[in-house]
Amino acid sequence: MNTQKYVSTFRHLYWIALAILLVMVSIRPVIADNVLSKKNNPTGFLVLTADRGFVGNEEINDAFDIFMKERNASLIFVTDERTQKYLKAGLDMLLNKGAERIVIIPLFISAATPRYQLARKLLERENLIVPISYAHPYGESFFAVEDLADKFRTIHHPADTTVLVIGYGATDDDSEQKMQADWQRIAEKAATGFDFASVQTLVAYEEKGEDAERRTAELKQALADSHGAQKRADSKAKTIVVPFHFGSKHDNMMSFDARLKQLLPSGVQLRADGNSDTNSLVTWLQREANRSQQLAAEDVGVVFLAHGADFNWNETMRAAVQPLMKHYKIELVFSMADQSTIQRAIRKLEQRGARAAVIVRAFALEESFRNDIERMVGLDVEDEAQAVADHAVHAGYGHGHHGAAASPPARIRTALSIQSVGGLGSSPLFAAALLDRARALSGNPARETVILVAHGSRSDQQNEQWCKTLETIADHMRKAGGSDFQAIRVATWREDWPDKRAPAIEEIRAMIEDANKQGGRAIVIPARITGQGFEKKFLAGLDYELGSGFAPHPLFVRWVEEQIKAGVAQLNQH
Repeated sequence: MNTQKYVSTFRHLYWIALAILLVMVSIRPVIADNVLSKKNNPTGFLVLTADRGFVGNEEINDAFDIFMKERNASLIFVTDERTQKYLKAGLDMLLNKGAERIVIIPLFISAATPRYQLARKLLERENLIVPISYAHPYGESFFAVEDLADKFRTIHHPADTTVLVIGYGATDDDSEQKMQADWQRIAEKAATGFDFASVQTLVAYEEKGEDAERRTAELKQALADSHGAQKRADSKAKTIVVPFHFGSKHDNMMSFDARLKQLLPSGVQLRADGNSDTNSLVTWLQREANRSQQLAAEDVGVVFLAHGADFNWNETMRAAVQPLMKHYKIELVFSMADQSTIQRAIRKLEQRGARAAVIVRAFALEESFRNDIERMVGLDVEDEAQAVADHAVHAGYGHGHHGAAASPPARIRTALSIQSVGGLGSSPLFAAALLDRARALSGNPARETVILVAHGSRSDQQNEQWCKTLETIADHMRKAGGSDFQAIRVATWREDWPDKRAPAIEEIRAMIEDANKQGGRAIVIPARITGQGFEKKFLAGLDYELGSGFAPHPLFVRWVEEQIKAGVAQLNQH
């Protein structure tokens, strides 16, 4: 009798222990290899994603295992109401390991995905004792756009191709409509610059459900209709289906992509599979974790981007920012927004332990190369202020040396959260430094005319913007004491365009001759980042004093640091 009671008790405890073990392995914390102290982990990260089946989940696990090595993190696969117990266990683990706040990272392409909406409802039921916040879903990041664009880059002869991007996970008409809007947004952004004949999207329903057969038939018909319409419009055109989703993948035979292949009309090609690259997902997870944290000075790296010239010019700029290198991780980039050069600097900041980066654009105008920079780091996708410019030509007010690329280059994927700031524009600090340059050359301000000269642009409209900026700088100079001078005048050389340059030179030479009348004197100040331009060549034979540009100057150091602080403030608003 006692033996039977003992066996019964043992079995009871065995099943309890087994149940606990199953819960533990379902939420992927991998505690044994990554014991994290409470002191070092005030933030817990809860990654949510849809259950995909064994192989699909293992692919997500591969990315998560790398992400969570140095973080207090749990991964939850969302199925149905039964997810509640795994969710609770995952939250408990984060709290037990010292989490004082929890950040939810949604590995979903659309916020309207029913399983994500279910997870949010389940989370609301948990009476958490710590603050909780949500990162943006993967589909709202430029990583999603780039992951899809990578698939587009495998397609040859895009002008003859209709691309049909297929999503997954709808459960009813409402979720399908909302999800398709998100897929269409991503697809259109990813397709910018590829010149496809057209880009369309469809969102498939989950394979389970009362009307699964009907929905499958509807998907098959939609694929046929899209292909048929394209063929009627152009008999030589081809249709390529590009799966892009976190759909079911029990194994390579039992997957949504395998089922999709069976539904394709004759002649339609399939670009399998729908998954994103593991490395890209890891980087996205790391970036979202970094974005969720408040940044200190030691967390921030700086890419100092200036035009660049010969060794002497570059070394002058290096010396100009040297005082800041004691306080910030700074990488210098001398180029006109060359992506590979900027990417090299970002990789070096990653190696130096930065969690975020501020790109300081040290160009005369705020617009110079701004669009190029924001695109290469994904701000054109993620910054709402730039969303309207997705299909626009990235011209800006740059110097015009770059030609248009034949196809869009891949954006820079990095775990660093990045913000771009800068452009001197009409900065009062810039104006004050130029006023110092003029005063250093002045002997009798009442009889001297200061002439501010800048690079200029080929476009008359853009050159007018240069002149307006110079006029604002001149106004700052007058208010700061520059009214002692007889006059402050402005002009641009338009120096890279001979047909525009010749009359500009004559205009500036006339200004100097006019300033020299009746015992006056001209002081020419280049409104440049540093040094001088072609003033001596363009003004040969004339009598004038020649100053130099902004840097090196204490006010230049102050301007750069103000830009860095502004960038950090913007990063901390995410």
